[in-house]
Amino acid sequence: MVTFYSIKTEEGRTLRDFKMIRYDTIPCWYELSWREPQGIILRIHSDFVNKKGSISTNAPIVGHYAKEFKFTKFSGEFGKNFGFEDSLQFLGESDGFIEYLVPTPLVRKLGGKCKNCGGSGKDEENWNCVCLHCGGEGKNIRFDYTEAYAVSATLTTLFEFMTFPQFETSCHLPQLITVKTVTIRDSHGGSVGGEYSKEAVNWMKRHGPGEIPEMISVMRSVWTKMDGEMRDYYDHSFHAWLGDSDGWLCTDCPGDACGLHPDHNASYDMREGLGFGFGSHNTDTPQQQLTLLASLATLHDLMRKD
Repeated sequence: MVTFYSIKTEEGRTLRDFKMIRYDTIPCWYELSWREPQGIILRIHSDFVNKKGSISTNAPIVGHYAKEFKFTKFSGEFGKNFGFEDSLQFLGESDGFIEYLVPTPLVRKLGGKCKNCGGSGKDEENWNCVCLHCGGEGKNIRFDYTEAYAVSATLTTLFEFMTFPQFETSCHLPQLITVKTVTIRDSHGGSVGGEYSKEAVNWMKRHGPGEIPEMISVMRSVWTKMDGEMRDYYDHSFHAWLGDSDGWLCTDCPGDACGLHPDHNASYDMREGLGFGFGSHNTDTPQQQLTLLASLATLHDLMRKD
């Protein structure tokens, strides 16, 4: 069944020409999940794969990212490792979905002795306080996002490809969350946005107010893996909070007020009993982006269980 249709006003003006999960119940065509011990799993319905086909290496977005990040390879055929530098690892098929592991690579890497403190971890010129250059570790620190950018650019390309499928899958479960991401070397370069369905918002209304500890735990796990450790000053930077029975969800991870929040139309949509959009604030790096995606994957699993 084609999902495109028109809604018109009495004056004949077209309001929209396609279904959206904030308004309509649509069979699932992809979803994010969290699975121990692997991590983030992207599941794509086989109906979508069979009807949409592959992503061409000549697609403008592929060419843009290949040039921008100097990627050497893009694999756009489903059923095998996928994306820039084959970054998404194909896991096989399960319950009508093909599955990919979304890696969360180490980005904070340690080298030789810190040039500022000579390896002592202390700033001797300032009363032996902790060296601010190395955080007291006594080693040079560099952030290497090479692998993480390949994962992020692959997801951005794939989420764009999956935005509007133009047909409905045979899945008996509804699409709960859709996601859009950004991949650039700049402020907000790891932004995340998307939509929660009506079904998702109803779940959040039933379970608020309060924290969602499962989301917090997973974010901490991904951040620790990508950072190499959980440093003290990040320890209390993770939050996932549902509002007072209104479906309002805010999620935080380390950064300058970095996290997910409802978009500016959310209050109106909630009053109308609809789903709503969400976006991110100050999500600058792939590390923050993948941490927040892991939180959405966990949220999705909690909803599916109900």
